[in-house]
Amino acid sequence: MKDLPDILEKCKRNDRSAQADLYNYLAPKLLGLCVRYITDRDEAEDVMQDAFVKVFMNLKSYKGEGSFEGWAKRIAVNTALTALKKKNRIRFERDLAIVDNVDITEEEQQQISTKQLMACLGSLPDGYRTIINLFLIEEFSHKEIGEKLGITESTSRSQFSRAKQVLIKLVKKQTVDNGNKYA
Repeated sequence: MKDLPDILEKCKRNDRSAQADLYNYLAPKLLGLCVRYITDRDEAEDVMQDAFVKVFMNLKSYKGEGSFEGWAKRIAVNTALTALKKKNRIRFERDLAIVDNVDITEEEQQQISTKQLMACLGSLPDGYRTIINLFLIEEFSHKEIGEKLGITESTSRSQFSRAKQVLIKLVKKQTVDNGNKYA
């Protein structure tokens, strides 16, 4: 968005037209982010709306340092995490026996579509999906993830490892179920 600094200034002065422009610009991105954490679309839309309220309420604290979009996405991530915590949906598996080490070949990796991968990611339990999103997509460190979720850094690491194995199993199962060797 080429006029973003101007739109942000107008938003800080509660200009409704500028707020609508900012909303229309960011909504698809923030909704996509929220859906990665909250798989129910209606609930994800509610979380996105809550995130927008926070963005507009805290806009004056944005100093123009770094990407505005990144700043807004952090708010959306934190809002999604709060929603998951509020409903006590972030649970972590403690039984190591349920997770087998599964490897995926380079050829299989190249054949997996983004759509397939996102479908598998969406079917993960909330805790695993949250860890994968925070680590791989949002690029938080395990220490930061631990702080955000109230777990230790080592728990974040072990849950990520387990989540990755479960995700690989889901991808492999989906490719077999679809009748394709790789998808």
